[in-house]
Amino acid sequence: MPDLRPEYGLGNSDEIERHVAALRSCTRQLGPSHPRTLMAAKTLATAFWLAGYTDRAIALLDQALNFLTATPAREHRMRADLLSTLGEILFEQRHLDQAHAIQREVLEYRIRDGGPNHAASLEAKSDLAAMLYEMGRDEEASRLEHEAWEGARKYLGKTHPVTCVLAWNRAMSCERGGDSDSAQSIISELVWLLVAEPSCLDPDQNAIRNLLERRVHWAEAATC
Repeated sequence: MPDLRPEYGLGNSDEIERHVAALRSCTRQLGPSHPRTLMAAKTLATAFWLAGYTDRAIALLDQALNFLTATPAREHRMRADLLSTLGEILFEQRHLDQAHAIQREVLEYRIRDGGPNHAASLEAKSDLAAMLYEMGRDEEASRLEHEAWEGARKYLGKTHPVTCVLAWNRAMSCERGGDSDSAQSIISELVWLLVAEPSCLDPDQNAIRNLLERRVHWAEAATC
């Protein structure tokens, strides 16, 4: 990996400077294609993206993908991680066709790495469904989203963090589609989050818990 600091002129952005230093250190000690170097590149690319340096994030991810020469088993996971971040950025930038193609590739790699019922595979399928909804391909999106949610319930369990997120997403899709009964049925499986101790929950579970709390407050306000 090149020395990015002079090229990008990052000034006093301490967090990005730390990630730049970490990437330079990994590149120097381990080489540009080592998994730790590639993950350092992914971390820096994410920091660029969050700071508004979108073009720089995309360029760095493209470069990391070109350096990816790991063993096949490890390569599936690594390539999926890098592509997933790239797809998120392109999706946010409304490059929907590119993001969609990348997300399909991510799903393929996740399945090769962990099988079709692994949490990462089911999450990738749900992410693909979200992109299809944005592209107006509602029928295919609904089918994939339902498959991902049902797979998570069956193979991960109803309380798994990924299942919680996929259940909420599915409920919201049902509600938007006018199927309030199905939406309420799915949400009823998440009610346990409201009585759980937040400190005992995963960050994703807490995020869904907060959404549920807001929903309860909205419902109460509507009846006042």
